Amino acid sequence: MKVILHLIIFCCFFNASIYAQHESNITYGLKLGGLHSTISNIPESIKGRDNTFDNSVMESKGKFGLEGGFFLNCKLYDTRVAIQPEILFRQMGETITYHDAVGKEFELGLNYSFLQIGALYKVYPYEGLNFGVGAFYGINLSPNDVTYTSNEAGGMYDVATRQFYIDGLDGGDDFSLCFALGYELHKSIHFDFRYYLGVKDMIKSNASSFQFIENQNKSSVFSFSLGYSFHQW
Repeated sequence: MKVILHLIIFCCFFNASIYAQHESNITYGLKLGGLHSTISNIPESIKGRDNTFDNSVMESKGKFGLEGGFFLNCKLYDTRVAIQPEILFRQMGETITYHDAVGKEFELGLNYSFLQIGALYKVYPYEGLNFGVGAFYGINLSPNDVTYTSNEAGGMYDVATRQFYIDGLDGGDDFSLCFALGYELHKSIHFDFRYYLGVKDMIKSNASSFQFIENQNKSSVFSFSLGYSFHQW
């Protein structure tokens, strides 16, 4: 399935590049922005069957990150629509905080980096105003980047506990639908607000002494970016 998705995305970029050689309304450029991401059901996975968590509070806080990369905007001839393939680098993940009645506290960070490949179908109802919908496949470049800090014994056991989480939670690739609202100024500046809805389980829970429970852990990302289009082809 992953190979098929990669082939589809590659074909999209290849076709857009060929089309660009014969059309004057093709632009390309770079974009950079910030985002806030969450991953669903992480506390439920971590609590598992460990009764020591019964009188505790565990919350998802989300994580801020950056997103940036290359885009190719192909406005279809004599229409108000465009196809926009993109290759992006993204930082996203989740932050989990814990505290209980006896004063124990810890913070768990899942810090993932992704290579995002996908495309948007964009409609321009008025001048540079545009709405877009599309899909992106994210290749996880750092599936085991986990941080763990606690106040237990002055952090004496943090390294060992962090390794338990690395062994018990495997970060995977992501696949998400994208909904975008943007505006393109005449001087090549673009503003873009997006919501990415994850539709794929992106974390696998492995057997460990923590007795994690496997469930559906899906991403949710809000992003805002600024783009710049270079000269037309």
